[in-house]
Amino acid sequence: MSIVILVSNNKTKARISLMLTPKKYLNLDTSLLRVFSLLLRELQKRGVYEFDKLRAFVIRRVGPDGELSFLPALDLLFLLGRVEYHIKNDTLEYKAD
Repeated sequence: MSIVILVSNNKTKARISLMLTPKKYLNLDTSLLRVFSLLLRELQKRGVYEFDKLRAFVIRRVGPDGELSFLPALDLLFLLGRVEYHIKNDTLEYKAD
């Protein structure tokens, strides 16, 4: 993984760009996109899922390395507005719209 940061001078707009670039040794089975798609599909099926059970599901399907991509994939779902977290009962709910 490499991070590229671009900053321009005062005359133009400042732009900071973080970019994750794939490497030739990237395992696609444990990648963020695979874990993201597993989470999305499972949440679409069930609607509501307990946090620990969802994490265990990912680890069971992807392996121990899947835990590294679990939280970033969940963050991406939050950013896209597809899940809602309920603190009271520690569950994630899929939001269709």
